[in-house]
Amino acid sequence: MMTAMKLLSYLFLTLLLFLPSSLRADSAILGQGSFRYAVVPDWGRAALAQVKVKNGHSVVIDSLNRLLFLTDDAQNNVIILDSKTGGLVSHWTARLPGAHGMTLIKEGTQEFLVITDTALHEVRKLSLTGTELARFPWPEKSGLYAKADEYRPSKILHHPDGRLWIFDGYGKDYIHEYKADGTWVKSWGGNLGQSADQLVHWGPHGGALDLRDPAKPCIIIAMSDQQEIRRFSLGGRFIDKIPFPGGNPRDLVLHGAHSIIPHLGDNWPADKNASGFISIVDSEFKIVSNIGAFAAEYKDGILQTLHSDGKTFIHPHGLCTDSEGNLFVAQFASQAAPLLKLQRIKDL
Repeated sequence: MMTAMKLLSYLFLTLLLFLPSSLRADSAILGQGSFRYAVVPDWGRAALAQVKVKNGHSVVIDSLNRLLFLTDDAQNNVIILDSKTGGLVSHWTARLPGAHGMTLIKEGTQEFLVITDTALHEVRKLSLTGTELARFPWPEKSGLYAKADEYRPSKILHHPDGRLWIFDGYGKDYIHEYKADGTWVKSWGGNLGQSADQLVHWGPHGGALDLRDPAKPCIIIAMSDQQEIRRFSLGGRFIDKIPFPGGNPRDLVLHGAHSIIPHLGDNWPADKNASGFISIVDSEFKIVSNIGAFAAEYKDGILQTLHSDGKTFIHPHGLCTDSEGNLFVAQFASQAAPLLKLQRIKDL
């Protein structure tokens, strides 16, 4: 009779046979359950060697299946790669020394980028070739800032009707709502409203606009150093919060009924050398897979402290998925690997 250890070894070897040959050499299987991945060795490395890259911040996939990679190197703010091969397509600059958050928006059949800059204290709307179309300066009309320098936007959420929510994640922790034409509407978070509606520093770093349940639309906020996710109504009323002890949720990407959260480090900011990891959560925000970290453990329904494996990632900051469920990860302060591709392992 086959022992449990031999059975596990057999299953692992069988699974390796289903990996593409490009993944078999030195790629471990990461994650648990139905969300398992393998890092694609050297993906995009030759392309990035042709351009200067500072810090990886954000990634999106356009309708042509090209990967747009945002860096804060003012000479190469946006680097465009073929999402299949990792080959360099083009690159351009928007002259943004503090480029941080990038969101792909669609208006009819056209696609655009909106990018935050924490150093210039503004948001810009650009074409996919880098032509500047509009600027959103600091929200002076809100009356919440004495000067532009206090405003350091980190992320933009876009509604299909054109509305925008801009997170001031590195400034004063407010969320600012704008009309499609750029008119400021209102602000919330920060020190506004009831205590539950307020957002402490360092707080609203990234997040997502969740319209999956039309009856209960909400804004999900990755509260970075607070080690939690918070949900709010579109008008800024607190709904609930979900702790991720030991993590540092920098952003959140919707993926069908699931969500994907990059953690810049484990136990950040106490340990800023921690390597970080990625969590995939279900509709109840329960972790179903940790990539580059030990499997999540719940005791009496309470998530226990999370720990990175210390070897897979170096500060994952932003991510996106392609149509096949593969992950693309932008990494901060990681000159050796500012961009990674993880191929999803299909079930046998």
